[in-house]
Amino acid sequence: MGGALVIINPDALKALFHDLKGLNEWSYAGLAITIMVMTQAFGILLEKLLITRRWLGPHKKEIEIPPGIDPLGQTSFTLHPYYEYQGLYLLLAELQDNEDTQGHLQRAVAQFFLTNNSLVSFGVGIATALALLCYSAAANGFAAYIYIILLILCLLISFLVGRIRFEVMAKALWAARRRRTGAIVS
Repeated sequence: MGGALVIINPDALKALFHDLKGLNEWSYAGLAITIMVMTQAFGILLEKLLITRRWLGPHKKEIEIPPGIDPLGQTSFTLHPYYEYQGLYLLLAELQDNEDTQGHLQRAVAQFFLTNNSLVSFGVGIATALALLCYSAAANGFAAYIYIILLILCLLISFLVGRIRFEVMAKALWAARRRRTGAIVS
């Protein structure tokens, strides 16, 4: 959002700061916290939409494990990412300290949610840039189009990364669930 103001209409940014004149550092901190909380809230809503609509990839995927990697000798399994996701919070709540010692599962989950928040931020940036372009007579049109195109590219790349992170998280959930049962899980 701030980038859109700086690039497309710097005068609007000056006007905004003029309107905010007189606020103290607590006000700015409160504004920053509000932005972070709302990004997180919209990220949660986006996550729900992506999961409910199953837009993060196939319902199932065949996974090959090279021989010699799996201690139980398993060389393939069918991954059901949305099924694994359904058990995410229960599994995280029940994990013992020795079950994710390297933090792989926690890192995969954090990266997935961070990607959702990035998608929200890029979406807000695109919406702000479009609004400035459409409703500001002082908008720099060329800069606006370039900025919007770059944000759309970033959004698309982040969405693809989100799909990858979802699959990685599902694999980590599968592995953690399998480790807890100590048996081959298909």
